[in-house]
Amino acid sequence: MLREELLSPKEFYFSFYGFYSKQSILVLYKCCILLYSFVVFVFQASLIIDKVSSVTALTAPGQLQELGSLIVGVRTEMLLTLTSDKLLSSLPAMAQHVPGLSLTQANAVATKLWGFPEVVNWLDDVDPLLYCTPLLSILARTHLLVKNITATSTKRWNTQQAEAIFTEVLNTNSSLVKQRFLSLGTLGQGVSCTVLQERIEADTSRPALRRILLLLRQQPVLLHTSLKNCLLDELYLFDFFPNLLKDLGAEIALYLQVSTIKKFSTSVMDTLRQLIVQDPRPFLLLPRTKQELLVDKIVQRMGMYTGAFTEQEFRSLGVMASFVADEVFDQLDRSFFTASLGFLRGFCYSSSKMDILARILQEPATFGPVNNWNQTTLNQVDWFLLFLPNDELQDISLALMTVGRIERLFLSHRQWERGAVGSHCWSDNEKAAFFQKQQFVLQFFLGFLILNFQTPTIMVPTCEMLQTTLPAAWPPNTLTSMPTPAFLNCLELMGQDSFLASYQRSQLLKKVKQIYGPASSLSQSVIAQLGVLALEMTEAELSSLRLTERRSIAAMGAISAWSSRQLAALFTTILISTKQSPSQLDSSTLVSLGYIVCGAKSTDMSLFNAIEFSKAVLQLGRLTLSCSEDQLAALVGLLTNSLAFGPISSWGTDVFIEIGVMAAGLPDLAMSALVKEQIEGITPSAISMIQPSKFGVVFSQTQISMFSYEQAAAVTNEQLAVLSDLQRTALAMVLTPWEDKPVDFRAGMSLGLALSHSPVCLTLGLLMLLIIVTWPDPI
Repeated sequence: MLREELLSPKEFYFSFYGFYSKQSILVLYKCCILLYSFVVFVFQASLIIDKVSSVTALTAPGQLQELGSLIVGVRTEMLLTLTSDKLLSSLPAMAQHVPGLSLTQANAVATKLWGFPEVVNWLDDVDPLLYCTPLLSILARTHLLVKNITATSTKRWNTQQAEAIFTEVLNTNSSLVKQRFLSLGTLGQGVSCTVLQERIEADTSRPALRRILLLLRQQPVLLHTSLKNCLLDELYLFDFFPNLLKDLGAEIALYLQVSTIKKFSTSVMDTLRQLIVQDPRPFLLLPRTKQELLVDKIVQRMGMYTGAFTEQEFRSLGVMASFVADEVFDQLDRSFFTASLGFLRGFCYSSSKMDILARILQEPATFGPVNNWNQTTLNQVDWFLLFLPNDELQDISLALMTVGRIERLFLSHRQWERGAVGSHCWSDNEKAAFFQKQQFVLQFFLGFLILNFQTPTIMVPTCEMLQTTLPAAWPPNTLTSMPTPAFLNCLELMGQDSFLASYQRSQLLKKVKQIYGPASSLSQSVIAQLGVLALEMTEAELSSLRLTERRSIAAMGAISAWSSRQLAALFTTILISTKQSPSQLDSSTLVSLGYIVCGAKSTDMSLFNAIEFSKAVLQLGRLTLSCSEDQLAALVGLLTNSLAFGPISSWGTDVFIEIGVMAAGLPDLAMSALVKEQIEGITPSAISMIQPSKFGVVFSQTQISMFSYEQAAAVTNEQLAVLSDLQRTALAMVLTPWEDKPVDFRAGMSLGLALSHSPVCLTLGLLMLLIIVTWPDPI
C-alpha cells in the first residue's frame, strides 16, 4: 500500500471524534485492521486505538492479536494492566511489529513478563523482546535458564545477557562448558576470555579452531571488542594463522591490526577482500580513516594503483570501491560511469569523492556542462545532482527543476540513506552539510531565494510534499501558511525534523499555539507530536504542560538539546502531572524520561526505586546525558543497591556494558580499583563523559594500557590534556601502529604520536608513521 493512499492523522481525528456511532466505529476498526496490516504511522495508530478502546475492550480475549501494526498505538498504561496470559497470547502478533514499538512499550512488556518465574518456559514468545530486556530481569532467572540450557542456547540474547548466563553455567555446571562447548549456541558470545583460551589450548589443530570460529561467527549480535581481542591474541601465536582468515569472518578479520594486514600475501589479501564483499556490514561500521587505510592496502596488494580504475576492479571491491584513494577513484572508467549511475548511487561517498563525481558529471565524455543538461540527463544523474557546487547548480534550467523533480531527488536520496550502505555512511556533521545543499536546491529552484520575487503568492507545500522532502528545507512562512488541516497532518513530521533551526521552530510553535491555545491547554496527543518544536517553549510554558502519559513524556524525553533549566522544569512538571514522587516512578516511566532524567536533582535521583532504575538503565545508559558528576554519582548509587547489581567490586563486564554512560559516575576509589574484565565493559561513551580532572586521577597507566582501541579513541582532548607522561605513553601505545597496534583513527584529533614527550619525539614519530603507513609493501 502506498503512503499517499493512507488517510492523514487529522482525517482520522475528525472521522473518529464526533462523526460515527459506536457501531460504525467498530466497523471502521475492523476495516482499519485490514488497511493497516502493512503500513501504519504511530500517531494515526494511537488515534484509532484511543477511540476504539473507548467503545470496546481491547483487553478482551483475542483483541490485541487482531490489531496488526496498530499495536504500536496501544498505550503503555494499558499494556501494564494486562495479565501475563493476555500478554503472552498477544506476543506472536506483537513480535511482527516489535521494531515499531517504542522503547517505553517494549520495556513495560519485557519487565512485566520477566517478573514471572514461568518466563523460562516462554522463551520462544519473549525472544523478540530480548534486545530490550533489562539485565537485572535476566539475572533473577539465570539459574532456571541454565536448567533449560537447550532452549536457552538458541535465543537472541544481547552480549551482557549471554555473559550473565554463561557465568551461571560456569558456576553451577562447569563440566558442561568443557564437554559441550560447541553446543553453547547463542551463548557463545558470552564466553569468558579465560575459558576461550583454555578451549583453544586444549586442541590447537586447525579443525578444532575452525569449529570454535564457526560458533563465534553464528552469534546473533556483533561480538564484544574484548572477546575479539582475546581471540586474536591467541590466534596470532599460530604459524598457520593466515590460513584461518576465511574462518574468522569479516567481523573478526576487520579487527586485525593494520600492521598484520599489511603483511598479507596477495592470495590472503584477496581472501580478506572476498570476506568484506560477502559481508560488508562490519566494514561499514569501521571509522572512516580505517576504512580508507584498509582499502588502500588491499588496492596496493591487488595491483590496482596504476592505469584506469576499471569496471571489473570496481565491482570486485564491492562496498569498498568508493573508499579507494582519490587519485585511484579519479581514474574511474567513464563509459562504466555513464552506463552504471544507478549502480553507483548505492555506494558511500566522502566529501572529496562527491567533488570528484561532480567534476566527472560535467566532463565532455559524460554529460557535459550543466547548462546543456535536459530531462534525460537529470533522470540519469538523479540525486548525484546534489554533489554539484551551488554556483553550478544555478546553471541548470529553472524549467527542468519542477517541484515533482525536486521531490524525487529528496525521495531517492532518502531511500539510499535508509538502506544498508547509506544508514552507516555519513556522520551527523556530514548529514547536516548535505541537508544545506538540499535546502538550497529546493529554495533556489522554487524561487524563494530570488530577489524581488514577483509571484503574488508564495508556494505553500502540501503535507505530502513535506513527507517527500523535509520541513526544514522550506522557509518557515510557507509552513505556517499551510491550511490548518494540512499543517496539523504534518505536525508530527515537523516535530521529528532535527534540521529545523530555532527561528523555524519558533514560528511553527507559534502556529501550534494559535490553533490549540497556550501550552497549558495542549492535549497529550498534541504534546506527543511537538517534538523539537517544544525546545522553543519557555520554562513557564514547560511547567504548565500536562504530562500525564508516557507517550507525551517520551516525546519530550527524546530531545537532547534541552537547557539545564528546561530539564529541571520538565522533571518537576512530570512529577506534578503524574502525581508521583521520585520513588514511585517505574522502569517504563524512567525510560520515557530519557534525557529529562538529568532534570532531577541528585537528591531526587537518590530516591528513585533502585530496582526500577536498574531495569531502565539499559535504555538510559545509551544516551549522551547532560547529567552532572554529582547526578551520575547518585544514579550509580542506585545501581549498587543489594537488590540491584550490588557492590561495584562484584560487577563483571556484563554490568558495565548494561549501564553504559552511567559508569562515568563511579566514585574515584572504585574507578581506580577496576580490573581488566571491568574496564573492558566500559563503553566508549562512558569514557568520554568522565570529567577530565577525574580521568587523570583515577586511571593509572596500567589501566589505560588495558583500553581497547575504541575506548582510547573516545578520550577527549580535555582529558588528554591532564594526563601525565606515563599515562599519555600508555594511551599512545593503544592508538599508534607501534607494537602492532592500530593507527589512531579519531576524527578531529591528531594521531597517537601527538602524545610524544617532546618536539623531537614528535618529529621522529611522524616520520616513523609515514614510513609505516605509506611505505610500499614488498612484492
